[in-house]
Amino acid sequence: MNPIIEVLKTKDFKQLWFIGTTGMSMRWIEQIALGFYVYKITQDEFLVGLVFFFRNIPMLLFGAFIGVLSDEFDKKSILKATLLMTTIVYLLLTISSFLGQLNYFQICFGAFVAGVAWSFDFPIRRSLLSEIVDKRLYPSAIGLDMTSSNIARVIGPIFAGIVLQQVTLLPIYLFGTLMFLMAFIACSKVEIKAIPKSNKISSLKNLSNDLIEGIKYIFQSKTLVTVLVVTIVMNSLVFTYQSQLSVIVQNNLTDLPIILGVLAALEGLGATFGTLLIANFPFKRGVMIFLSGSFLFGFCIMAFAFSQSITLSIILMILGGFGMAGFGTLQSILIISSSDQKIRGRVLGILAITIGTQPIGAFLLGYFSREYSSVAALKFSVLIALILLFIITLVQMRKKTSS
Repeated sequence: MNPIIEVLKTKDFKQLWFIGTTGMSMRWIEQIALGFYVYKITQDEFLVGLVFFFRNIPMLLFGAFIGVLSDEFDKKSILKATLLMTTIVYLLLTISSFLGQLNYFQICFGAFVAGVAWSFDFPIRRSLLSEIVDKRLYPSAIGLDMTSSNIARVIGPIFAGIVLQQVTLLPIYLFGTLMFLMAFIACSKVEIKAIPKSNKISSLKNLSNDLIEGIKYIFQSKTLVTVLVVTIVMNSLVFTYQSQLSVIVQNNLTDLPIILGVLAALEGLGATFGTLLIANFPFKRGVMIFLSGSFLFGFCIMAFAFSQSITLSIILMILGGFGMAGFGTLQSILIISSSDQKIRGRVLGILAITIGTQPIGAFLLGYFSREYSSVAALKFSVLIALILLFIITLVQMRKKTSS
């Protein structure tokens, strides 16, 4: 039987798949909508960056402990609670926007809550996927998850670009309320047994020890160390471009929100095709595909910062999407395949911390964008990342040659 068909027939996969697609859709809708809207009403690059700081800081603050909790507590209950919390907050933001009372503080608060939901979703849902899917089907399951996420990255930005023609966040928050509510319902249908309560109480007193155990485990694997170091480089220096994308597009290309949405969508389109292409490569080349994808994405973002042509920017975004596919797909596969199931939640939690370095980069990029310009700040940031990625690749090739 085709492995993709096997995965789709696996009990509970479709629900978890839907939850992930919902979260990624809203993540990219917000990515475009909040950046464009805040810059439109403030004309301040730093305030734009600050929104994304609040959007991503929960991953850094809570990531590792969420991973520990996901190993020891009922994952389904934790995920349901965060989805319900996000639904309620989005409903309140919808009402505030409808009444014309929405302000910058509320936008930042909503971004923070959405970030909390994302920080819980990433390690817990991925850990659940690894529990319900047979190990030999990991690549297919992650591939399906990444494909739907990439499709969401195509549809989400275009939706945001169309809605933002009216320069309002009301439809965004209303849509988010409905999406998170449906995700909550889907999560309620997942049937996974909770672990015994007696184990939970003893574990609660040892969260720090469990976290240290996870870090020690990671340093025993060269693959895990490589993945996490590259993840830090990409999130703190390259993916921060997302926080200033709306500013760069409005200053370098056009102030039409639909063009902004299309450019972001084309990156997702490239990533979708890239994910399908990667499925044909042997897994033994996983680390090199991961590094190559990271370097390609960084190079395309650097070139995009120089571009003043919409056509060239379109090409660069599509190529960058292929690089993102190499990074994102192999990141998850390498982490899951290189870690034992009993400690996988801790490893994914620590991965969440490395992803959580993005808000620090976004904060600094916003500050230097205000001082020098978004384009200049992004060029410098990505240049540092490319140099570091080149060094990491050389080290990896030397290790491979010596072994």
